Amino acid sequence: MLLASACQNTPQQNNVTIESNNAPAGFDVNKLAQLVKTSTDPQTLEKGINDPNNHINNLDLDKDGNIDYLKVQEPGPNKLRVVDDVSDSDSVTVARININPDSNSNTAELSVNGNPQYVGYNNYYHSSFSFTDFLLLSYIMRPHAYYMPMYHYGYYPSYYTRVRTVSNFRPTTSSSMSSRRSFSRSSSQRSFSTRSSSTVRSGGFGHSSSGSSGRSSFGRSRGFGRRR
Repeated sequence: MLLASACQNTPQQNNVTIESNNAPAGFDVNKLAQLVKTSTDPQTLEKGINDPNNHINNLDLDKDGNIDYLKVQEPGPNKLRVVDDVSDSDSVTVARININPDSNSNTAELSVNGNPQYVGYNNYYHSSFSFTDFLLLSYIMRPHAYYMPMYHYGYYPSYYTRVRTVSNFRPTTSSSMSSRRSFSRSSSQRSFSTRSSSTVRSGGFGHSSSGSSGRSSFGRSRGFGRRR
């Protein structure tokens, strides 16, 4: 009989809780946070995430040997999420982004909660920036329609180039990062943390089982872009 035990460390330093997580990493939460700060809108953020020169993403969840295209969704006010379409019928949320502006102090808190199955140990980022240093705030704080990407599995923008995964991918860290276990289930994307059938390949790549009933309604337009 196999015995499973949970290991949790509870030392407190600067209100950061450190927990054990041995999952290999295929996505850089710290670099994502810096890109959020300097992006002017979700479309710019999406393009930056998928630029291989930024070394943010090394996920290959459909196991074709190439880095997956990740899209950005805006599910509500001050919220974004990074989504990987694993197949025509299955999507997972890689990271959730929350931005909380405070007009009284002219600062905004940025929180990035990464799916620990794919971003590795340092899966949570939290920091505060002034309005002048946070370019995305001008988009977030003005009235606008929520961003809905037109792209989905097999249908990508013309700037996307398939790039092979790398075996030496190592996420960066910062003093604003910590580790958290929780990653809630979304109504339109299932968290891989709930799947007992998921596996992780070398270099931080995971595998999804097919047959999910929860595919996002975003990105159904097929008028532009190209298929893989």
